[in-house]
Amino acid sequence: MLFLYNGFRLKAPVDDLIVVEGFTGVWWLNQNGLPSVVATMGADCSEKQAELIVSLVTPNGRVWIVPDGDKAGERHAQTLLSLISPHRFMRWVKMADGKQPTDLSVEQLKTSFIP
Repeated sequence: MLFLYNGFRLKAPVDDLIVVEGFTGVWWLNQNGLPSVVATMGADCSEKQAELIVSLVTPNGRVWIVPDGDKAGERHAQTLLSLISPHRFMRWVKMADGKQPTDLSVEQLKTSFIP
């Protein structure tokens, strides 16, 4: 994959970027006041997508990984960590088994992480 879903909306590098697996995670987080969110559109992340993520975050910024709470989500997070952590600080927000970012309530979004 050569692009990130919602990446085009970020016109300049941000201090905090949230990375999810799918479109619906982007929609849910964006609707709840977290506009700096992109999706890799699946549990895999290509080297090009990793380069794009790094370019969207300021040098002292943070990348927040919010994968689904399943084996694919864990693989997603591990791949992102291996490709991006040499370049940017990263946080992994682990979801409960079987849960997705869209399962977080507005209150949970505010207390789970504050980018």
